[in-house]
Amino acid sequence: MRYNGFMVSESGVLARNTSYFTLALVAQKVISFLYFTFLARILGPAVVGKYVLALAITTIFSVLIDLGLASVLTREVAKQPDRAQEYFGQVIGFKSIVSLLVVGLVVATVNIIGYPESTRQLVYLASAVMVLDSFTLSVYSTIRGFQNLLWESIGTILMQVTVAVIGWLVASFTHDLRMLMAALIIAAATNAVYALTKIKSRYRLSWRPIFSWAGWRHLARLSWPFAAAAILTRVYGYIDSVLLSLLANDTAVGIYSVAYKLTFALQFIPSALAASLFPGLSFYFSYLPEKLEQTFSYAVVYLSAIALPISIGLIILAEPVITAVYPAYDNSILPLQILMASLVFLFLTFPIGSLLPACNRQVRHTLNIAVATVLNVALNLYLIPRFGVAGAAMASLVSTVVLFGLGWAVVVKIIVLNKRFLWLRLSRVALAGIIMGLTIWQISSQVNLAISILFSGLVYAGALVVLGGVTTEEIKNLFKILRTRTGFRP
Repeated sequence: MRYNGFMVSESGVLARNTSYFTLALVAQKVISFLYFTFLARILGPAVVGKYVLALAITTIFSVLIDLGLASVLTREVAKQPDRAQEYFGQVIGFKSIVSLLVVGLVVATVNIIGYPESTRQLVYLASAVMVLDSFTLSVYSTIRGFQNLLWESIGTILMQVTVAVIGWLVASFTHDLRMLMAALIIAAATNAVYALTKIKSRYRLSWRPIFSWAGWRHLARLSWPFAAAAILTRVYGYIDSVLLSLLANDTAVGIYSVAYKLTFALQFIPSALAASLFPGLSFYFSYLPEKLEQTFSYAVVYLSAIALPISIGLIILAEPVITAVYPAYDNSILPLQILMASLVFLFLTFPIGSLLPACNRQVRHTLNIAVATVLNVALNLYLIPRFGVAGAAMASLVSTVVLFGLGWAVVVKIIVLNKRFLWLRLSRVALAGIIMGLTIWQISSQVNLAISILFSGLVYAGALVVLGGVTTEEIKNLFKILRTRTGFRP
């Protein structure tokens, strides 16, 4: 298919491009984690807490600029590529106005709350990143509509490498957080320029904004369900850092950010699998309902088999891991252990989050997120004053389990699960995890951390295959899924 003389990607090209994007996300997570670790080590909990807080505040508000338009752009451009310029221009015009209002709202909020001047300055600088990233997201969302993820993959890595390099150079001379935030602005601007250049040269789309009330009303009708889910998800994911800053202090935010970052960095695994699940589940729900249960059940087993050893391993090894990587963050050990206790449930919310919308239960899925968000905020307000950082971790644990439970209650109404298959497989996964945990417990005090992790990982993999928790053929299939992300076949 052609648009403006450019060939829209066919399925083979799409498979290759989505594979690039998966690799780009992995690379981005690794670089981001290493850069954050570098900052955490040189800045200390209180200073890094300010940095994380500024980004958390603007990340929450950033959803008010996009309002679900990214998903709508991708979907509508894919359906009507001849109207790509119209949709893209309307979104750019809308964001040109709304971004100014949101920045004003951010400025007013941090001043009304009464954050110190140093924190307010960081939030002001982070607001520039927020706006740049939002416009860049619109560009890449439009390109996604043409079934091409290559340029977004390159841009993702380009931005993260730019942040890491400039940030490392800046930190070598000064620990001024404003300069480090400026490095982030430069990286966001670099990515934005790269994205705009590609959409103009490759797809011949103009950057000119279109101001159309009728067009904006049409987009609003399309985007509101996405906007509601995005707002709730963003608040759910970042409100704990903001509440810690208000109910505790910047040091608490820094301590929590280390434990949370270790947990958050792992989410690319279920995210990649969920991206491949959604189109397959949608197809099965409409045309092959007998495959729906099998596909979902295999996803649950796969993700449990991945999450469980990480969870058990980090609960047992939390102290040596934190001591080795973040020596000034001893108070992060308990929060990390608490967050790791929720990892299996966290991973399983991803396939549930694919199944419900695929089966036309997107409204219920949004309501589930709303309940979990309200609960998370309430628990943070109650637990942080009493238990500090550990209280925020407990709030995350409970709300994650509740979100999983609410979703699972809908799953069992949509499909008739093969309970025997699930319990048999999951019990074998659990047994392999127990064997691994006992191995770590025995050897962790006798060998160094790296050897302990490597050996226990091999023990788990061996036990998992021998017990039949996951077969070697299924493991090969899993890697294929993560490479392509174009469909899921158990």
